[in-house]
Amino acid sequence: MPRVNPPPGDASASRGNRRVTGIRRVAEEAGVSIATVSRVLSGHPHASDDVRQRVLAAAERLHYQPSAPARGLRTTRTMIVGVLVPNLANPTIVPFLRGVEQVAQAQGYAVLVADGQRSAAVERHQLDRLHAQRVDALILPSAPRDLDHLRELQANGLTVAEGPFDDPARWSTAAIEAVATRAACEHLAALGHRRIGFVVRSTTPASASEGRWDLVSSACYELEVTATRLLVGEASPGPLALQLERARRQDSLSALICATHPLVPPVLAGLGAAAVDLPDACSLVVYGDSEWSAAYRPALNVIRRDLYAVASALTERVLARLAGATEQEPWYPPAAEYVIRRSVAAPRNPAPA
Repeated sequence: MPRVNPPPGDASASRGNRRVTGIRRVAEEAGVSIATVSRVLSGHPHASDDVRQRVLAAAERLHYQPSAPARGLRTTRTMIVGVLVPNLANPTIVPFLRGVEQVAQAQGYAVLVADGQRSAAVERHQLDRLHAQRVDALILPSAPRDLDHLRELQANGLTVAEGPFDDPARWSTAAIEAVATRAACEHLAALGHRRIGFVVRSTTPASASEGRWDLVSSACYELEVTATRLLVGEASPGPLALQLERARRQDSLSALICATHPLVPPVLAGLGAAAVDLPDACSLVVYGDSEWSAAYRPALNVIRRDLYAVASALTERVLARLAGATEQEPWYPPAAEYVIRRSVAAPRNPAPA
């Protein structure tokens, strides 16, 4: 019998009863994002009735359903919680790991930590590895570089704790760090600082620093303080010292704000190589906190988030979901705080206001 091809454009005839496994196809069909499809299909409450109906209708038309291994993941426990951190060398991540470990251990779970090594490719590999090892839940301190890949794994059975990728407004830098950033800028301005440098690594993803730069520049503008962004590369102390000192002299900077905590050691080394003493010759404020930043002399002023509290809450909530909790009240991450130590002082020669 000759084969009869379906007429052009008859997608349903060509599709037949074949199951379509691509979550991207469902998102395109429903006219929504992959994240929205993942939330609807996983029963997440943050979706309107209209969007939910469109997603479910699209999934039905495309015969989409999670794979059999994904369905098995929902019913078979390994009692392992996975944590993917963007950079294990960042000391600010230690309180987050402690928070996950203590809550998970108290409920009989082991914790498996994976390091993204500040690389999108490595993060994808680590996500695949954690999924293959059938972790019961995944907890992330920040959004991964490839969010679409995370959503695909979610649609195929990976349970992920809530985070910045679910409700950006609630987890935004502005929502969490605005008050503390304003306090730091007000402190510098009150001491007489009129020109401040915001130091950021030129290789850092924009999302990691742009939000903080927006907060600093906005606060400084309102305080009539000039804020200058300083892009530095992966430099050794000598070249970095030249970059910082040239910028400080050219723009008459009397204070620096470090955009990320891992950037602080090379900045301190650069300032030391240029014989710039803290806080007499230059004041310094740092985003992120660690035990060594408090032990350093002079102890560093920081804009600190309570990552232990964040990790504890996220772990408790995702384990409750695994235990059958279907409705949870929205949880808001605690606001950051500005901690005054000894790395900020009045400038030697304050610029005129």
